[in-house]
Amino acid sequence: MFKKTISFIFLLILNFGAAQTELKFNLASALILTPNIGIEVQLSEKFGFQLETSATFFDNIEGSPFQTTQIFNELRYYPKLKEGKNERSFFIGPHVGYGMFTLRIPKFITSIVDTELKEEGSYQSGRNAYYGITVGKKIPLKNKNFNLEVFIGGGSSQSNYKYYNKKGNRIYENPNIEKDFNQSGEELIYKGGVMLTYKL
Repeated sequence: MFKKTISFIFLLILNFGAAQTELKFNLASALILTPNIGIEVQLSEKFGFQLETSATFFDNIEGSPFQTTQIFNELRYYPKLKEGKNERSFFIGPHVGYGMFTLRIPKFITSIVDTELKEEGSYQSGRNAYYGITVGKKIPLKNKNFNLEVFIGGGSSQSNYKYYNKKGNRIYENPNIEKDFNQSGEELIYKGGVMLTYKL
C-alpha cells in the first residue's frame, strides 16, 4: 500500500509539473520527537492532494514500547483565494489513513478494568484505519517560498489489536473468550500541528 501511494504521488508531480508542490515538516510534533512530514500537489486552482506520514519508534517508555506509524491521503479544497493574489488560505478536506501501533495501555483504562491488563508493562499492538476531515489555514511568511500551516484533523478510528504482557506473551481481556483480535472504534482528533512548508 505504501509503495503504491508513493508511486501515485510521483505520477501526480510528473503530470502536474508546472503546478505548485509543497514539502512540509510539522514543527509541533517534532517537539515530542514524532517526525511528521508531508507533500502537497496542486491539482487545480482550488484543489490539492496531500500525502502525509508520521512515526515514533521508542522501545521503552515506562517499561513498555511506544511505536506508531500513520499515513494519510487527503483531498483538499480551498474555497477562497486571497483577494488579488493567487495564494491559498483556509482549507478543508476529507482524508483516509492507515496506522500501526504498539502502545502501553492507558492508565484510565487499567484503573477501571479488573483484569491482567493492570499488569505493569502490559501493552497492545495492532492496526487502525482512519476516516475523517482536516481543517486548517496557511499563513504566509516574508520569504515567499515558505509558509506556516496550522491544521487539525479528526474523525473515526477503527482498530484491530492484541494485548501482551511485559514479557511479550498474549493476554486476554476475558480469559474465557480467546479472540483472534480485539476491536474498537472511536471518534476523536488524531492529527494536527503547525507545518513549516516549502514551495518547490
